[in-house]
Amino acid sequence: MNERELTYVRTIAEEHSISAAARKLFIAQPSLSQSLHRVESSLGTKLFFRTKSGLQPTEAGKKYLQMANQVLKLYDDLRNELKDADELKTGTVTFGITRLLGRMLLPKVLPAFCAAYPNIKLSIVEGNSKELDRALTACEIGFAVMHRLPGNVNNHIDYSILWEDPFVVTVGPNSPLIDKAVETNLHQYPYIDIHDLAGQPLLTVPYGQRIRQVLDLVFLQARVRPNILLETRDYTTAQCMAARGLGYTIGPQSYTQISRVDEEARFLSLDSSLNATWHLCIATFRNGSLSRADEVLASHFKDAIERTVVA
Repeated sequence: MNERELTYVRTIAEEHSISAAARKLFIAQPSLSQSLHRVESSLGTKLFFRTKSGLQPTEAGKKYLQMANQVLKLYDDLRNELKDADELKTGTVTFGITRLLGRMLLPKVLPAFCAAYPNIKLSIVEGNSKELDRALTACEIGFAVMHRLPGNVNNHIDYSILWEDPFVVTVGPNSPLIDKAVETNLHQYPYIDIHDLAGQPLLTVPYGQRIRQVLDLVFLQARVRPNILLETRDYTTAQCMAARGLGYTIGPQSYTQISRVDEEARFLSLDSSLNATWHLCIATFRNGSLSRADEVLASHFKDAIERTVVA
């Protein structure tokens, strides 16, 4: 049985007549009679009997009507809920974001979004890019704000690239690398040859994190074996220690504003041919769909990222 059949039977009960019900429903009387007959045949019982005052429900008919009213109310509730969600009067958005991007972007995005749509509930899944990839493909989140490696392809995920974020080398003011770096018109910071990094202690994130994936590819391409001193899951910790002179680290230029490294920190640029960079993206599951609330919140993130780039 479907919503139409439920409505047909309920209208017959209200009008006590198939002909009157057909007029109210704007359908032909034979069509309504056939529909009622199909319902009764599928149930194996009559739903109405004739009286002088018109059609009246049988005991089976009374139970059917009780169920029909409940189901039709559920249909109405669902339609109203979907309408409210489409108009952003209610709903829930579940999205993912990496922890460092969350620290940088959530304070810029969520206050304005929540003020504009106070009845939209937000659920945030924080994790590294690998974890967010899995959450997207499992449909546990609607979208993710995350990074993608250049040339990285996932057949199940679409990446809307918003920003290319180059990697920079962070060192302390007394690092021997400063003397080896040279000023050029092609680089924002003094240029350092990656081969000069080989003997210096590297502070980095563990294997598997996306920053480390970029570094591993860069060192492999340059045929340089890095001297890893320590690993920490929080890149900003590595950057702060590098600024204090413990060694050097390499990571996204945008993260320098998150880590709030000492004023004495020095930044160096690498050769652009090494492709030491990643892309900031809004990622979605390729076979999924976004709710209206998902789309609006994602657009807020895009606007915030554009403002950050301009700034």
